[in-house]
Amino acid sequence: MDQLEHYIEALKQRDETAFEYIYNETKQGTFALILSIVRDRSLAEDVMQDTYMKMIASLHQYQKGKSFRNWLLSIAKNQAIDYYRRRKHETLTAGDDLDALEGNQTSGNEFQIEFNELLDLLSQEEREIVVLRIVENMKHQDIAEVLNKKVGTVMWQYHNAVQKMKKYRKG
Repeated sequence: MDQLEHYIEALKQRDETAFEYIYNETKQGTFALILSIVRDRSLAEDVMQDTYMKMIASLHQYQKGKSFRNWLLSIAKNQAIDYYRRRKHETLTAGDDLDALEGNQTSGNEFQIEFNELLDLLSQEEREIVVLRIVENMKHQDIAEVLNKKVGTVMWQYHNAVQKMKKYRKG
């Protein structure tokens, strides 16, 4: 049993320290995925909170041995899409930056600004894939599972997204 599985079992027994561990291990990728969908930092924080509340309430549905991260990211994606649809009539702030990510791995403000500009070029699906691949460092197979797509489709969309970003940087 890996470390995360141990804490999942502890969380089922209402161990608060287990929740802290799980949250710290999964928050960066979860927030990045939510932010890529809702495009509003404040809303993303609300969705993030709801995602973890739903995760706790649904923990009995998690199948041991499956990827917990993928299961959690599926919850996050669904929560974000639900919020986005409910608030579609409101003006969502475009270009909110990823500097909302605690402990992000960017090397400076200029890179963050450029990365956000590049993300703005992409469709919602492409943004999700790029964020999961770059920020969460997920494999294409895992991204396909989270997004309920075929691996080939994910790889093709990722490739196209990267090509769009490269073309923009050269132009």
